[in-house]
Amino acid sequence: PLSALQFFFILSSLPLVPIPSYWPIYSCSMAPEPSSSASSTPGPRTWPMDPLTATRRVAKAIMNAPAGNGKLVATILSAYDLPDDEVPTSVLMSYQEGNGRGGYNEISTGPPAAKHRDHANSFKFGGANGGGSSTDSMANQLVLSAPLSVLFESTVTFTLTYANSANNLVSTCTIHKTLRVNDTQWLILNLDPENNNTVRGKKSPIQSSASRISSSNSSVGDQQPTLRLKLRLAGPYRPEISAIINLANSWFGAVDIISDTTVGTASGLARDIPKNFPAAKLLLIPAVPLATVAVAALPIVGGLLIIGIPFFLPIILILLSVALGLGAIGSTVYFSTRDGRTSVQHIAEPTYQTFLMTKTGQQIIYDVGPRPSPQALAHAALPTDMIGKLVASLLIDLVGSASYLIPLAGEAFDLTWAPISMVLVGALYDDVLPNLKYVALMEELLPFTDWIPSATIGWVKEFGPNIMDEGKRKAGDAKRAGRREKEALASMIR
Repeated sequence: PLSALQFFFILSSLPLVPIPSYWPIYSCSMAPEPSSSASSTPGPRTWPMDPLTATRRVAKAIMNAPAGNGKLVATILSAYDLPDDEVPTSVLMSYQEGNGRGGYNEISTGPPAAKHRDHANSFKFGGANGGGSSTDSMANQLVLSAPLSVLFESTVTFTLTYANSANNLVSTCTIHKTLRVNDTQWLILNLDPENNNTVRGKKSPIQSSASRISSSNSSVGDQQPTLRLKLRLAGPYRPEISAIINLANSWFGAVDIISDTTVGTASGLARDIPKNFPAAKLLLIPAVPLATVAVAALPIVGGLLIIGIPFFLPIILILLSVALGLGAIGSTVYFSTRDGRTSVQHIAEPTYQTFLMTKTGQQIIYDVGPRPSPQALAHAALPTDMIGKLVASLLIDLVGSASYLIPLAGEAFDLTWAPISMVLVGALYDDVLPNLKYVALMEELLPFTDWIPSATIGWVKEFGPNIMDEGKRKAGDAKRAGRREKEALASMIR
């Protein structure tokens, strides 16, 4: 039978990780009482599980749990500046995978709801249009469902269909170049004749024709036919991110309950004690002289600590470590409360949203493809400007050379720092010197080579030529200015 600790561990893990459908589920039931009619076949059997095995299984379930599907939602708004006033029959949407496979889940709207009164050859979509089949949808909203990683790398095709298919107009949109997960964009797609863009059933190259909606109004004339729509890509978090969010929500909920109870109790005591015990105010009388003595004794205590610092250093370090630990715990608890979360949100929200809009951020948070490599993560975090890269390079080389502070023993630190330095240098200068990261790795691993500034060498390679060219240009400008001044002075003398 399971022990109480094992049962509690498994039970507490269940809300965080959804059980995949491919896990076998065993039911536990009481053994039947022995009787003449009872079967001799043994019932389900449970096996004891140690906490370490349970932890490994939970971690494996988080990493290998099947990800949910993403949804691409397109709301068709209108079609503008069509070649003639023929009413289109529908708008068809389908997607093509990045590897060239395509034509899946073709869905369409019904016919337009109305014709624009103030715009020639333009039609509005939306509202009930009747129709019975699944392709004749009654709304102007189209939804494609597929694995998020497939949708994110796919190309979506919108086809404005007519009764005569030779008049069909098409437009394409590459999702990862246009959208981010859980992001909404208002788009204007240029429509082209279907035969000039792509032929169904053939793997012809497709280029995106998406562009952001501009503030300028379309003028009637020989305008490019356009399709106006709202596009949104929705999808789930990665399993490990979802587990972290669930765990954080559980922690925040527990902190909120304890905080509300504690604050209520403390405020009640602060309100009731002065009322019920008026003599408690007399305790403030001895507090004033005690505080005065403590302030006066601070220089004496400081002098004793300075004199006996060799003896008190271990105690000071222990007390400092304890204070730092308590401060970290207190900060964690405070930033877990409602007020703390609000203050952190004001600071971290812009940075988080900016990071989430990057390709690396999308790969970390959402299941849009392979997980990013450590170098990709470092590239997203490190600066890209000249001064920022210089500061980062100097810090990398400084940390690498810090092993000389502890002769011989410091070389052991290089074994840990070498792969980190390789990742950082690769993230900074892989575009300029792809092999520089291997130089950084070897100079950290080999003894007595830490003095080589590998990161700064990459900075010189990337920005040195531009700095030299700028210096030469300014020197030339200075020479020309001096020559003109000299000629002007000579003409004045003459």
